[in-house]
Amino acid sequence: RLRSQRRHVETQPRGTDLCRPRTTVGMAPATVLMVGEKPAIAETLAKALCPGGPHQIRKRGSTAAKRAPPVHTYDGEFLGQPAHFKVTATTGHVYSLDFAKEFNDPNKTSPDELFLAKTVHCYDPSQNVPAHIQAEAQDADVLVLWLDCDREGENICFEVMGLALPCMQRSRDWPGAYEGCVYRAHFSSLAPADLHHAMANLGHPNIHQAHSVDCRQEIDLRLGISFSRLLTGYFRKHFGQQLADKPQPGERPQKPQVTYGPCQFPTLWFCVKRHCDIQAFQPVPYWLLAARVQIDGLSLDLHHTGGQLWEENAARALEERLRSCAAHGVIQKVETWRSPDPQPLPLNTVSMLKMASEELGIGPGDAMHIAERLYLDGALSYPRTETDKYPDNFDLQGTVRNIKADSVPWGHCADRLLREGLTPPRNDGVDVGDHPPITPMKLPKEGDRKGASWVLFSAICTHFLATISPEALFDQAEMTISFDGELFTTFSSRCVKKGWLEVDNRDASDEGPIDLRTLTGRQGDAVPVDSVELSERQTEPPGHLTESQLLEFMDEYGIGTDASMAQHVSNVQNRGYVRLDESTREMVPSALGLALANGFALVDHGLLLPSVRARIENECSNVAKGLITKEAVLQRTIRIFKRKFYNFARNLDRVFFMLGVAYALERGNAGRGDAAGEGLRLWQEAERKQQGIEMKQLLIDKEQAEFAEEEGGEPPEGGLRAHLESRTEGVRRVQQALAELGFGEPLEEGAKGQQRKAPSAAPSPPTTSGRQGGATGAALGEAKPALSSGGGGGNQEVARSCGSAESKVMEELRRRGGEMTLSDVSGICPGLKKKEVQSWPSVQLIPGENGVCLVRLRSGSRAARSSSAAEGSSKANGRQHAGAGGMVAPKEDVAAAAARDDESAQAAAWFLARMGQNAAQGGPRSGQHQPQQQQQ
Repeated sequence: RLRSQRRHVETQPRGTDLCRPRTTVGMAPATVLMVGEKPAIAETLAKALCPGGPHQIRKRGSTAAKRAPPVHTYDGEFLGQPAHFKVTATTGHVYSLDFAKEFNDPNKTSPDELFLAKTVHCYDPSQNVPAHIQAEAQDADVLVLWLDCDREGENICFEVMGLALPCMQRSRDWPGAYEGCVYRAHFSSLAPADLHHAMANLGHPNIHQAHSVDCRQEIDLRLGISFSRLLTGYFRKHFGQQLADKPQPGERPQKPQVTYGPCQFPTLWFCVKRHCDIQAFQPVPYWLLAARVQIDGLSLDLHHTGGQLWEENAARALEERLRSCAAHGVIQKVETWRSPDPQPLPLNTVSMLKMASEELGIGPGDAMHIAERLYLDGALSYPRTETDKYPDNFDLQGTVRNIKADSVPWGHCADRLLREGLTPPRNDGVDVGDHPPITPMKLPKEGDRKGASWVLFSAICTHFLATISPEALFDQAEMTISFDGELFTTFSSRCVKKGWLEVDNRDASDEGPIDLRTLTGRQGDAVPVDSVELSERQTEPPGHLTESQLLEFMDEYGIGTDASMAQHVSNVQNRGYVRLDESTREMVPSALGLALANGFALVDHGLLLPSVRARIENECSNVAKGLITKEAVLQRTIRIFKRKFYNFARNLDRVFFMLGVAYALERGNAGRGDAAGEGLRLWQEAERKQQGIEMKQLLIDKEQAEFAEEEGGEPPEGGLRAHLESRTEGVRRVQQALAELGFGEPLEEGAKGQQRKAPSAAPSPPTTSGRQGGATGAALGEAKPALSSGGGGGNQEVARSCGSAESKVMEELRRRGGEMTLSDVSGICPGLKKKEVQSWPSVQLIPGENGVCLVRLRSGSRAARSSSAAEGSSKANGRQHAGAGGMVAPKEDVAAAAARDDESAQAAAWFLARMGQNAAQGGPRSGQHQPQQQQQ
């Protein structure tokens, strides 16, 4: 890779026609190597730029690697000279950053060594893109780079240059070229007109933007892998026997993994912050006063202008006074006005992802993948942009013509716009200078007009047409009536011009039973009052964050870029930190997500908060602008985070303390003993920390480009490895707490591999596949992995189910009353064979109607007895149920524990309040696995 001793050349102004014809006599054709970012882009480039048309293009394979991208060749002119063009591509980044081989074994490398460990650039040997680029550059005279026009694309430019330049002939001097023979094409879509414009206005690659990507990649690698190895190694050493999932019969044991990501944790924090605010919310009662009057034979409902009344006595006194007074009111005034509803702003990446989630039910990760596919097919402009304002020279009419057809739903709207004229788009958007807004470029082929891709493309098309359609107009009015000195109002709205709402198929229905404008001039008229009603309400907590709201927060607080935000949202879902409610698109933290967030809040809140990640992004942005060097940012950031790392390592046991508490609370087990009480108190402390964070202050912190120096940060005495291996007092305390919370006793030192025996009264360790709900036991939905197993550093995580198929089916049978169909069983455990179900002693298969096979609990089976016994016990002892088949701790048991142990009293009372709150909310989702507990 070319990274040093770059020759400085004079920059030719952008916009200069580098491809103007020149007369050249007797000169051999130049070989022009053009490289795109994807093979599909290379093919589109060749078809658009070949002067003789697609039929004159020759396609061949790579001479260096069989699976490398193909090469498209044709003849033409470049800078007025005869030229032979070779068009090929990379497959994204040529290299990925990793640690040198000697640092890849966690057993031989201490996690803190990774902050300064040697890094190397690796590539996929199956495609061998480096050898492919080098081979094609052998006879090249000039290199034209057609990589995506963002920071990642600039970085790939220099990856390609580092491979191609040493191999090129470089026998000619090209005017205005970078390094004497390199040009950079800047384009926003793959439309032929845009590609020809880019070819006629070649510029230079940007080394500063490339360095900013290098900087971010190295920071993320060092932080992500070092913290993940620290968490994983500590967990396996001290808490794996108590908290790790148990393999199914016949399954090889998997090594659990706990990962940290500098972007995924701030993304998780937004969800946890909202969850904690919901949990802490205390409803406040208020009262609303309304009156019903008769006007021209119609009943109208009016609301008191005082709005919410917070004092009950005063509200009821006002109600009584109005009911006892004369039964007539007087129209005081009728105000009318015309209200415009302006057309929407053009789409940038974030607004497109929000639209996909809110209106189409397509998640950010899927939406981004679809948009990239549409871009590669030439149907969409570049989908990664922060700009939401059309450039002055943007061909709006041409774009409308490209998507006009009788066969598409918006065809008549496009036709009308072309006939009646386009409305100028809004000018209050922002042009950040990267790419134009996301717009359709052409209609997909008839066979491709289906599925989620067509749904998203259709929404983008109608949104584009809405941005150049007239604004909508509404005639609105408000009437005020005086009743015994108290003022009441009502409102009406009528749409007089749908404008862009018709194009985008938006609602423009009437508000109010009558148009109040018809009552203008009736001031002073008396109207009979039919009734006065006082209704009691309560303030309501906010909902959990939706995907759209999360994206908005990430954009506002600087987490990720327009190219990476969708992936971060997908990551926190795929790693089991949050559960997506498909019906509302809300993201609810899981027990694992809450535990990690609360554990980090207790140890180092800065590693969790979005302001820390925003500062990293700010530093990388300054590198991209050339305000600071990559080396300076890396040196300062690594120094500060290494100190954070050592401070974090000293208190690492608290993270797994919170993990045990989260799973115990999820199962409804408060635990008994000093250590368990300490865990509950720490959980409360962490929640208070989350609630105490002011979002406005985080925005202020975001603007601070530099980190504050971390205090302390010295390695533990004896070194980090010795500290992690030793069973410190903190570790013993957490292990004791986990035992008291029902996770069994830990293995003693030297007893590795021996079978651990748990007390008979303690429930079995929880399974990840059956975990639902957060730390409060609220319904959180479908199964999620507690820990991950897979490759180093959390780059790949494999969620694994650890509850046996039989236990899952038994639990679901108990929930359904002891019977369900065999197809239902297959839905719970895909791939499960009928013979295996028949072999289970607790169920029987019986034929049902219409050939349906039923699976039924045997009446004398242990599962059936435990289900009925649990039901009887709960009635006798007053136990609360967490859905059919699940139990929480008996109230009298927790109360007795609190009486026996004064130190745990406050935590036990808090737990009782939490479980009561969950019961009011419906308890954990039905089907949750709850181990049967012995009565004390």
